[in-house]
Amino acid sequence: MPKRHHPYDAESERGWSIDSSTLTPAGQSELLKDLGRQLQQNYQSMLKEPAPDRIQHLLERLEQTHHHDEEDL
Repeated sequence: MPKRHHPYDAESERGWSIDSSTLTPAGQSELLKDLGRQLQQNYQSMLKEPAPDRIQHLLERLEQTHHHDEEDL
C-alpha cells in the first residue's frame, strides 16, 4: 500500500518551517511578537465574542478560588 503524505508534512518538499535557532534573542523576540500580532489580527472578531456559558462558569469558579486563596495568606 502506498504511503500517504499529509499536504503540510514537514518532510514534504511543499511543507515549510521556521528555523528560529539562527536568530538572535532579540530576533526571536520580534518573531514571537509578530506572530502574536498576526494571530490577534486574524482572530480579533472571535476575541470580541462572549465566552460560552460553560467557559464563563469555569472562569468564575477559578476567580472565586483565586480570591479565596489570597484571603488565606
